[in-house]
Amino acid sequence: MSNFYNQKSKEVLEHFRTNPDRGLSSAEVKYRQRTYGENTINIQTTPLWRKILEPFMDLFMVILLVALILAIIQGSIPEIIIIAIDIACDAGIFYVQQFSTERVLRNLKKRTVQNIHVLRDGAELELDAVELVPGDIVLLSEGDRVPADGRIVSESGLLTNESMLTGESDSVTKDAKAISGEKKIYEQRNMVFSGSFVITGSAKIVVVATGNSTEYGHIASLASGASVMSPIQEKINQLVIRIAIILGVVAVLVFLIQLLEGLSFFESAEFTLALIVSAVPEDLPIATAIILAIGATRLAKKKALIKELRAIESLGIVSTIASDKTGTLTENRLSLQKLWSKSPTNLGDYLVRAALPASETGDPMDICLWRYASANKIANPGAPLRSYAFDQSIRMSGNLFAEGRAKKNIIYLKGSPEVILKRCRLSAKDYETTIQKLDEFASFGYKVLALAKVAPAHDINELSRLEKSEKFIFLGLCAVSDTIRREAKPAIARARQAGIKVKMVTGDHAGTAFAIGKSLGLAKTPEEVLDCTRIDTLDDDTLAEKAKSASIFARVTPEDKFRILDALKRSEIVAMTGDGVNDVPALTNAHVGIAMGDGPSIVQDAGDIVLVDNNFANITAAIREGRVILANIRRMLLYLLSTNAGEVLTLIGALLIGRAQLLLPIQILWVNLVTDSIMIIPIGLEPAEARLLRQKPEGHNTPLLPRLIIERIVIIAVTMAAITLAVYYTASHFLSHAESNTLAFVALVVMQWANAFTTRGIFESCWTRLTKAKNLLFLLAFIFAFSLQILALFGPLASFVSAVPVPPLALLLAVVFSFIVPVLTVELHKLFYQKKQKPQTR
Repeated sequence: MSNFYNQKSKEVLEHFRTNPDRGLSSAEVKYRQRTYGENTINIQTTPLWRKILEPFMDLFMVILLVALILAIIQGSIPEIIIIAIDIACDAGIFYVQQFSTERVLRNLKKRTVQNIHVLRDGAELELDAVELVPGDIVLLSEGDRVPADGRIVSESGLLTNESMLTGESDSVTKDAKAISGEKKIYEQRNMVFSGSFVITGSAKIVVVATGNSTEYGHIASLASGASVMSPIQEKINQLVIRIAIILGVVAVLVFLIQLLEGLSFFESAEFTLALIVSAVPEDLPIATAIILAIGATRLAKKKALIKELRAIESLGIVSTIASDKTGTLTENRLSLQKLWSKSPTNLGDYLVRAALPASETGDPMDICLWRYASANKIANPGAPLRSYAFDQSIRMSGNLFAEGRAKKNIIYLKGSPEVILKRCRLSAKDYETTIQKLDEFASFGYKVLALAKVAPAHDINELSRLEKSEKFIFLGLCAVSDTIRREAKPAIARARQAGIKVKMVTGDHAGTAFAIGKSLGLAKTPEEVLDCTRIDTLDDDTLAEKAKSASIFARVTPEDKFRILDALKRSEIVAMTGDGVNDVPALTNAHVGIAMGDGPSIVQDAGDIVLVDNNFANITAAIREGRVILANIRRMLLYLLSTNAGEVLTLIGALLIGRAQLLLPIQILWVNLVTDSIMIIPIGLEPAEARLLRQKPEGHNTPLLPRLIIERIVIIAVTMAAITLAVYYTASHFLSHAESNTLAFVALVVMQWANAFTTRGIFESCWTRLTKAKNLLFLLAFIFAFSLQILALFGPLASFVSAVPVPPLALLLAVVFSFIVPVLTVELHKLFYQKKQKPQTR
């Protein structure tokens, strides 16, 4: 890229043959689009051949492939078919997961199209950023994400955040002046770069680079585009690897024992590989990814877009929601209720002078003021000489007018009463009267604005540059009401029932905040409100203590929000909402950042979740979904680890008492197919248990396998091994080895089905889950697995799995015994646990 920062803006415009007031012509745009292409960053994607081969590069798939090769060498057609089916199922699950995840990401990209304002053919148009070409004239304003690299032509109080490029979070002041010498990116103050954000102010820029030619494109093109694995998937992979290591040691011992028993090398190797395949939950990482992707899709339907799947897991352990008031708990439908002035005056005339022009603002407050002016036929004063957007640091906005014969500059201001009143000339009596009226308005839940005017000593382009010595003339107060969302109060009640604390964060006066918080059921007494105007006087430890007991934080600035978040994070897992540019630091620092859908693009980029309709009820729905997914991942772990451990204990037990191969390798692989592969995903899609939504949120360091789950795994595994061995050795006294083997094979499959039914409820009985928790996919999967097993016993698949006919009475007894005993054992453990520990609630 040329050093456009060394050139004057006029020279850059001449270089790109563009007019700063008219932009490019349509014909020129079409030519440049053919030359430069779309304004998109194209990174190297995973080639198709690698996507196809990727599932076969997994350790456990390699084990299956080795087992398949051994079966081919031996010429065992049934084993070849079963192993091939198992491989196809695992690969199919992987491909489905990849497709699901990519589809979710594509949908997110579709929903986050970036629109920008550009001059073309002398008209201001709103276009998709991908249509930009070098030479385009783009208009930037507060909250915009810079769509391409550009040279500043003109600006007004422009501050940007370039942390995506430089790693520095501090705002960068920009201007249009040429710079001499070679400069680093962070020193190019007359340039803006793709991927950065406008913090405050506005600017007109000429695009100098698009797509991969931008500075951000150079960095992004180095990325592989691979998605980051979620924490819970990492934990599962680590667990599977530990199991594989332990099983590797066991497998060596089993292999040696079989050789000593007189089996051939190939028979021993085949059996050992089958044992490894049956014992390792190789389907779990893929199934978990599918469950997370499905959860993200369900949340998208509820207007909560998950930016990263890992956010769902964090949602499951959220213990505190710090929520904005405006637009989240209220509808952000403002209406002006009352005007008050200390002296007889037509305050409406001042009101329209302080309201930002309707054509330039989308702020609900300004829209509300103009709506009031229209309804009351207040004359429009005309276009101001300059408008000053709301400045959070001084909490006011306004307009500059030239008035009187001398055309004296006057700025009409509106903003925080506390801030404006401190800078006004008021007698003690007038100040006290005004504060009383402010408190009166606040007690009704009104948001209160103060109106004032000032004659600036110098021309300024930002309100923050007003001299502190310049005193304002107080004009009056206006009281504005906002409608509380009808679903907010019940949603807060549901969150509290789930043990989640809800705290309202607002810039409103403490009285206003309490009145609204009380109507929402957040607070009962004013003592639960923390007025943050004095937060600077509190050290971090004191603030952390006060934050625990506070339900409402009033008069909060973005800097305060960041400190409040740090204070809450000391003892809570915090989800924090934000809708403004200055909320970005808090959103990125929260355990879960929830961006509002109508917020600027920088806010949506900073959030882990984008709440499309700003509805608080969807936050609680998202947390509920997170809990359900976390519980279902544990449910899948319980099912797979207990069944696999049961198989391993059975086979090792048989070896120890002299029966080298109680089950044949083909039977072990079949069990793995008709239980694990078919039932795992339906188990991961179970509806929530009632207890789950009432109990206290988990701690951040709660293990993936809590004690209850470990106890259940051990109980099921031991029960499964004991019954399988008992069935075989009891039957062997009356039947042949082949018949006894078939009964043991059937008993193992039936017990795994029984385990699937009991696992549907971690706490609730299987009968409660069957009658009250509908899971059609589970029932369909069970019917399919049951049908396959019938074919394996009485149909054409019997020879595949080496099953032989057995006496009907023996088969019936084995089936009934193998189903009832594990169910009763697990249900007794559930009853014992319920008596031992009642549900914890906050």
